[in-house]
Amino acid sequence: GFMREKQFLQSQHFNCLLDAAVTNQSVPIVLAVTTKDMQRVEGNTDLVLRYRGVAKAVLRNVEFYEHRKEERCARQFGTTNPNHPYIKQVMASGDWLVGGELEVLERITWSDGLDQYRLTPKELKQKFKELKADAVFAFQLRNPIHNGHALLMSDCKRQLT
Repeated sequence: GFMREKQFLQSQHFNCLLDAAVTNQSVPIVLAVTTKDMQRVEGNTDLVLRYRGVAKAVLRNVEFYEHRKEERCARQFGTTNPNHPYIKQVMASGDWLVGGELEVLERITWSDGLDQYRLTPKELKQKFKELKADAVFAFQLRNPIHNGHALLMSDCKRQLT
C-alpha cells in the first residue's frame, strides 16, 4: 500500500522500515493529495483509486498526514533546488499524504510489451524458489535505464555470482 506516517518517517530518516524486521526502503511509496481532496473524503475509512476513470484499487483504513515536501526533497534527493525536475514535481503535489493498505482489484497491465515481466511479490517469491536463488538483487527505477544504472547492475551481478 501507500506508506502511513510512521513508515514514511522511517524511510526518510533510516532508509528502511523497522516494523517486524528491518527492510531496506530508501524511497518512500506515497500518495499526495490536495487539501480539497482530503476534505472531500473526510470521514471515509476506505478510498477507491481510479486510473482514467476505472477503479483499480481500494486504499483501506486511510491515514492522512502532512506532506513535509522540503524535508522529503532534502532527504530523498539531497537537494531542494527548485529547478530539479523531481523537486518541481514534489513541490507541485498535494500538501497531504495518504497511506493505508492497498487492495488491488485486478492485475494492472500497460499493454506495452513488458507486462509479462511485471510480477507480483508472490510471483517473484515463487520464481526465486524455482531458480533456487540464494541471493536476489533488485533495482527499482522511475526513469529509463542509463549507463550508470547498467554499470551498477552489472557490478552487483558480478559480486553475487
